[in-house]
Amino acid sequence: MFKNIFIYFALNMFTFNYAIAQSNIVKVIVPYAPGGNVDNIARAYSKFVSEKFNENWMVENISGANGVIGASHVAKSKPDGKTLLFSADVHSMASLVIKSVPYDAINDFTPISLVAKAPLIFVVNPDSVKANNLTQLIDEIKPAPEKFNFAISGAGSSPQLGAEIFKSKTNLSLTTINYRGTGPAVIDLAGGHVNLMVVTPLAVMPLIKAGKLKALAVTSKTRFSPLQDIPTTAEAGMPGFELENAYGFWGPKGVPSSQILKISQQLKKVSEDPELQQRLIELGVNTAWVSPEDTASHITKEFKRNKEIYNKANIKPE
Repeated sequence: MFKNIFIYFALNMFTFNYAIAQSNIVKVIVPYAPGGNVDNIARAYSKFVSEKFNENWMVENISGANGVIGASHVAKSKPDGKTLLFSADVHSMASLVIKSVPYDAINDFTPISLVAKAPLIFVVNPDSVKANNLTQLIDEIKPAPEKFNFAISGAGSSPQLGAEIFKSKTNLSLTTINYRGTGPAVIDLAGGHVNLMVVTPLAVMPLIKAGKLKALAVTSKTRFSPLQDIPTTAEAGMPGFELENAYGFWGPKGVPSSQILKISQQLKKVSEDPELQQRLIELGVNTAWVSPEDTASHITKEFKRNKEIYNKANIKPE
């Protein structure tokens, strides 16, 4: 009899502990393949939140269709704060380049917090481009624009936005070559198969330091701390050309305000950790916690601006 009581008690304790463990699991969906910037930042934050708050934040990669499949998974999830999307703010651009996106990037998600940001870097192939700043680059391109082209890492990506902003501000007609991912685009840029690219710092910092690529500017108001010697776009001759990637967390529509506040405050707390800040600098980004309200305002503002850029460039969903 005592044996049966012990087994009963043990089974109930196991069930109880399992239930507690399950209640502490938060799935962080990254809508891209492992190893990229979005994935690395998500894993850094998930690790620090898990350790600091005794929770289990598990990163799951659900990639495909330029981030749409993973984002769609989150949009359809239960709004209990246990399934989150981690992505760059350009995830809202899917509907601008892809037909029949199965969600509204603004209205079907709950903004929680942006947590990191980084400018892009305007880089060129040093063998095919002589210019050392953006003013010189424009002068170099004007006589023969057909000889120059932009590499972009996919429709709706920040490199495509950067290329279109440059083309719009200069009224130069330049070809854009679409790659499936940043890696192949950067390889071809370093190899001289394409000339120009606006890209995330992590993808090109080693190549800049090795002299394989030449950096003309960072697309921010202030210089980028890991690469202080690179001027801003304003300093390089093109004021008003500003473009930063902001990375953050979203939940599905309907997450209770108490859960939003809890998660946001957890993210704020770990953003202040010097160890995490250093880890993100190594990834080419800076910590930059933003409240849920300001995150929502940022996303709406950026979507409006990006839509105007794409409409002007006559880029349609395909």
